[in-house]
Amino acid sequence: MVDTKRLRLGDEDAFREFVGETKRLLMSVSYGILLNTEDASDAVQDAYLRFWRSRERLDSAGYIKAYLVQILKNVCLSMLKKRANTVGMDEIPEQGRRENTSSRLDDKELVSRAMTVLKEKERMIVAMIHYENLDSAEVGEILGLSPSTVRSHYQSARIRMKNYIIRNFPEFVR
Repeated sequence: MVDTKRLRLGDEDAFREFVGETKRLLMSVSYGILLNTEDASDAVQDAYLRFWRSRERLDSAGYIKAYLVQILKNVCLSMLKKRANTVGMDEIPEQGRRENTSSRLDDKELVSRAMTVLKEKERMIVAMIHYENLDSAEVGEILGLSPSTVRSHYQSARIRMKNYIIRNFPEFVR
């Protein structure tokens, strides 16, 4: 656990240690929101930069991972807003061409597509529990929720994802 006081004072070694402790978590959370590895990586870098610039505001009694996740969440939401206003060339289908998407999907892509039906908070919870193996108490502490609320969101997210897969990709249902 990194010393908040050292971080607040600008200790670069403490910051590197903090990045080492939190990078996997942030990648999982950002991927859970953005559903794109490159964007998730960019968001994490931006969140660390914003965290470093605002380090003097750290409360030594506060939970710094929660603060960092909140910064990341804001970065991801900004990226989603920008993304909503643009359409990439690869997102425009060729005229008259229909592709059998299920033949190209792997399990990771299927889960990513299913996560699109979730609300932002649900995606974050699924990412932290599924990819980071955090328990509901740890996720609750990071997101400011009770463990029972985390479990409830997680269960409803799993049901919605399962229903999406059954409806859209029945060939993947075992």
